[in-house]
Amino acid sequence: MPRIILCLIILLASTHPVNASESQHIEAIEVYSENEQVDENIALYLKKYQSKVFSHRQEKAMAADVRLALQALGYYEFSIDIEFSSHSQQLKVHVELAPAFKWHTIDVRIQGDANHDQVLQRLLKSLPIKVGGVLRHDAYSSAKSQIESTLLERGYFDFTWQKSRLEVNQTSKHAAAKLYLESGPRYKFGELKLSGGSKATRFIVELATFDQNTNYDAKKLSDYSIALNETPYFANVTVYPLLKERQLGKVPVRVDVTDKPANSFEIGGGYSTELDAKFRLKWKKPWVNQFGHSFETDLNLSERKQDITGAYTIPVGDPNDDLWRVLSGYQLQDDLTEGVKLTTWNVQLQRQRVFESGWVRTAFLKREHEKSEQTGLLLDTEMLLPGVSYARKRSKGGMTPSWGSEQLLTLEVAHESVISSTSLAKIHWKQAWLRTYKARHLALLRAELGALVAKEFDKTPLNMRFFAGGDQSIRGFAFQSISPRGPQGERLGAKYLVAASAEYNYQFLPNWRAAIFVDAGTATNDFEEKWSVGAGFGFRYLTPFGPVRVDHAWGLSKPSKSTRLSIVIGPEI
Repeated sequence: MPRIILCLIILLASTHPVNASESQHIEAIEVYSENEQVDENIALYLKKYQSKVFSHRQEKAMAADVRLALQALGYYEFSIDIEFSSHSQQLKVHVELAPAFKWHTIDVRIQGDANHDQVLQRLLKSLPIKVGGVLRHDAYSSAKSQIESTLLERGYFDFTWQKSRLEVNQTSKHAAAKLYLESGPRYKFGELKLSGGSKATRFIVELATFDQNTNYDAKKLSDYSIALNETPYFANVTVYPLLKERQLGKVPVRVDVTDKPANSFEIGGGYSTELDAKFRLKWKKPWVNQFGHSFETDLNLSERKQDITGAYTIPVGDPNDDLWRVLSGYQLQDDLTEGVKLTTWNVQLQRQRVFESGWVRTAFLKREHEKSEQTGLLLDTEMLLPGVSYARKRSKGGMTPSWGSEQLLTLEVAHESVISSTSLAKIHWKQAWLRTYKARHLALLRAELGALVAKEFDKTPLNMRFFAGGDQSIRGFAFQSISPRGPQGERLGAKYLVAASAEYNYQFLPNWRAAIFVDAGTATNDFEEKWSVGAGFGFRYLTPFGPVRVDHAWGLSKPSKSTRLSIVIGPEI
C-alpha cells in the first residue's frame, strides 16, 4: 500500500506542471481602448506573445510594448490593465487614454547648396508632420526619410545630419522635431561609362536624357534606363551612378547592357471560342545593320484563320519614338462569318511618332488586295489607302491591370482613280476605361463607333466593312454575326457601327474574380434594326500571363435567347 501511494504522488507531481503550463499559454489577445487604430497597433506589438506561456515577467514585457505602441501614436498619458484567463487562455488588454500629444515645433534647417533647391523646398512644405497635428513617430521617421531620399535623388551625396531629434515635453504635452543638416554641394553628371561590345553603342549615347556637367537628377537616370529598355536591342539594361568614383563635384554614370540574340524565336499557343486552338511563331532579328534597323515576322495558325506578317523597322532618330516601318502580310479566313472565305494580301508603309503625352501617331499608306467568297458570291477588290491613326494605352498593374484606359482613332480614305475599286472614307473609334475601387471591385467600360462612306458599297472590301458580335464585341452572339443580310442570309457588313459594354468584377479570392456584364450595339446601314443586347456572367482566373476570362452570355435580343460560352486569355486593357 505505501508503494502504491508513493507511485500516485510521483505521478501527480510529474503531470501537474505540464497541465498548468499548457493552461498558461496565450491563445488569443484582445485589446480594448475605444480607438480602433490604437487597438490595431497594440495588437501588432503583442503579436509575438501569441502561443507563449503567460508569466509575471512576460506581463511586464507586454506592458512595456503597449507603452511603446501608444507612444508611437502620440499617447503619453494612459492607464494599462492586463488580464489573463487560464480557463479561456485569453489575454485582455484594457487601455484608458488621455488626449494625444501634438506637434508644437517643427524646426528644419538646411545649410549648403540644397538651401536654394526649389524641389527640396516644396518637399519641406508637404512633410507629414505639421504644427498642431497629432504626434506620430512614424510620421517623424517618414519626414526624415523623405528628406534623405530627395537629397540623394537630387545629387547631394555628401549631406550630413547635424541634429535629428524628436523631443517630447511631458509637462506641456507637446512635441518638437529638430532636423538640422548640411547638404554639401550638388553633384553634376560626369562621364558616361559604357560596357564594351554592344552593337548599339550609338543609341546608348544618343538616348542619354542628360548632358555632362548638368545637375544630377535620379529621375533622368530612371528615364534613361526606361528608354534603353524600350528599344529592340537590349535584353538587360542597368544604369547607375558610380558614387565611389565621384570627385571634383562630378559623378560618373555606368551603363551595363546585354544585347539581345541576333535571332530569337517565340513559340506559343492559345484558345478562343472564335478561332478555336491557335499556334503562334514569332521570329525577331533586333539588329540588321549598323543603322539600327530591325526585322520581325509573326505567324498565326488556327483552323479558321491563318496569317503571316513581316515588319522592317528603320529608326529616324530615337528608336522608340520616331521611326519608319514597312509591313507586308497575308491572311486567310475560313468560315469566320458563317460561309465566308476571305483572302487578303497587303503591303504598308508607316511613319510612327510617339509624343510625351503617350499618344502614338501613325501615318500610313496601305496597298491591299482582297478576294472573298460567300454563298457563291465572289468579290475581288484592290485598294490604295492613305490614312492616320492615333492611339494611347495607359495601365497600372502589369498583366492584371487595376487601372487603365485605351483609345484608338483611325481614319482611312481611297479614291477610285488611284488603284482602288471604289472611293471611300472610313473612321473608327474605340475607347475603354478600367477602374478599381477598394481593391476588390473592378469596373470595365467599352465604347466603339464607326462610319464608312463609299461611292459603291458593294465594291468595298469585306474587311473594311463593319460587323459586331463576339468575345470582344457583343457577347452572346457569334463572331461578326451582327450585320445586314443579303437575300440568302449572308452577312454583308455594314456602313455604321455602334457598340458599348459595361462589366463589373468582384475579387472573392486572391486569384479569382466573378463578373457580370451587359453588351449592346448594332452594325447597320440605316439604324432601322433593333439593337442587339447580350448579358451574362463569368469568372476570371488571374495568372502571370493575364486573366483567363470565361464568360457565359445570353443573346437577349435573339428570338431563341440562346447562350454562348467564350474563353479569352489576356488583360482587359
